[in-house]
Amino acid sequence: MTAPARPIATAAVITIGDEILSGQTIDTNFTYLAEALHKAGVIVESHVTITDDEERIVEAIARESSRVDLIVTTGGLGITSDDRTRPALARLTGRDLVNDPELLGEIEVFFRDRKIRMPAMNAAQAALPEGANKITNRAGLAPGIHITWNDCEILSFPGVPGELRALTRDGLLPLVEARNGPAEVLLERSLRTWGKGESQVARALQGWERANPDIKIAYLPEPRGVTLRILARRPVSPVSAHDLDLAARDIADQLGDLVYSTRNEELDEVVGYLLILYKKTVATAESLTGGRLADYLTSRGGSSRYFLGGFVPYQAEAKVRDLGVPRELIEEHGTVSHEVARSMAEAARVRTGADYGISLTGVAGPDAIEGKPVGLVYCAVASSQGTEIRDWNLPGDRYRVKDRAAWGAINQLRLALIRAGG
Repeated sequence: MTAPARPIATAAVITIGDEILSGQTIDTNFTYLAEALHKAGVIVESHVTITDDEERIVEAIARESSRVDLIVTTGGLGITSDDRTRPALARLTGRDLVNDPELLGEIEVFFRDRKIRMPAMNAAQAALPEGANKITNRAGLAPGIHITWNDCEILSFPGVPGELRALTRDGLLPLVEARNGPAEVLLERSLRTWGKGESQVARALQGWERANPDIKIAYLPEPRGVTLRILARRPVSPVSAHDLDLAARDIADQLGDLVYSTRNEELDEVVGYLLILYKKTVATAESLTGGRLADYLTSRGGSSRYFLGGFVPYQAEAKVRDLGVPRELIEEHGTVSHEVARSMAEAARVRTGADYGISLTGVAGPDAIEGKPVGLVYCAVASSQGTEIRDWNLPGDRYRVKDRAAWGAINQLRLALIRAGG
């Protein structure tokens, strides 16, 4: 009696391609595969990227096959000399490459229907390791290849993202479901936060996590804040979708103003929505960010409904000339100061007629300015209710300081809108 096939619990992804390693192409395929496998209940234990070299491909698959239940390779299934996945699979498994007549016929029909003469080299796409299963590629020519070797399922997919996604839906996920039985349902909600680091957010929720062991929280630190993925698996967990909604709401209440979205929206998207909802307008005055704040505020369609304009007075003299910042204010306090930030925000509001004026001034680096350290930033938000100024000491290089300052300013506008109810 044949033993039942072992469930697929762990996986490895092997990305094949010199263009990935040279930085010419970004590997979006791994992100897609990792998320798809995660939702199917399979743990991705490793991810390696290797060159278009047959020896490297053989070594990588052999190594990973001893560790995991499933390997997915991407790339190397084309028709050029550097596409070496097919011969590598044949060599690894000790099988011959043989032409599949049915597959060759499908390729010929593809070209004939388009009234194109099939290049002879395309016939190579019909060659498969003997005994391999082909997975029909509805989005392209090269099929996926499925081989069982060393008690490991090996699936090889083309590197073209659209083709890989189609083959994942048609080949990978059905295989996992067939081996593992009905898939667990992954319930997930997302909260996006700004203002505290990963460890601080996690510390604030320690008690909540202890009281709710059936719900897991994954903390994902990003340059633009910390995203919380709130997770439960059924039937492993008794948590329902409604329970998870309540949990997300409870967590958001505990974190308060740190949470800017419960629907996975970007911060600028949320602020744009609030400005439209409350029928308010905004103008900017920024020096260290060089226009980045205005860029982010206008990145969404329809931003002309709330963004009136911006000033980039980078030098001290420009602050005096374009915004009317008093020269004596700069001489007394310096361009990077609480007082100058206030003057800039209020001038931007008055000169454009906007409901809100936001300013940023600071030191992006690499050198200190006026005795002020790199990373020191002042942000002011001016409205009819007054002007609020915040100062931050932001870590990172010049790019990161500027980027975090711009997002921090957008968040300050969000908080001002919420507190004022518009």
